Amino acid sequence: MLMSAKVIKLDLNYSCAEHHHFAQQRHYLAPYPEEPAEHFARRVLAWLCLYESKAVMAGLHRSGKDPDLFLLDEQQHFQLWASVELLEEKHLRRACHLADQVVLFLDPDEQRQLHNMPYSAKWSSCVFQPEQLQQLCTMLKPHMELSVWREDDAILLTDGTQHLELSVQCQHPH
Repeated sequence: MLMSAKVIKLDLNYSCAEHHHFAQQRHYLAPYPEEPAEHFARRVLAWLCLYESKAVMAGLHRSGKDPDLFLLDEQQHFQLWASVELLEEKHLRRACHLADQVVLFLDPDEQRQLHNMPYSAKWSSCVFQPEQLQQLCTMLKPHMELSVWREDDAILLTDGTQHLELSVQCQHPH
């Protein structure tokens, strides 16, 4: 299923007691042209996982050559490169070369494939279960109101009617 909305208006209430980070903000998120809803849901979840770092969602999808989410320093150097799909080996090496940290947000099958990739101390991966992505897909609307609570390695999401609990544990290779 493709995303039908060109822009998603998101009213977000974010709370993380551990880091004393509380925010109530409106964000405008744009799906890539012809982006499947599951891929967009994965980008939204990755963005919420990285919310406190102030990572930015990329505007255009370029098949692994650019990050889905990123954080740049003052000299336009990538501090963070995040992708919501398994990168080809050459793209993973490029990302590790260009960024201080690389985070991959994968499904369980992609996570298993990742173990065959070359080791780098710069990358880590987080796994999203397909059921979680499907549940978030049902919450996607042109105007969303989400409340997010972050506790340790858990993210709790609600839109007022549905609730989604995610366990977000990043793994470092080997």
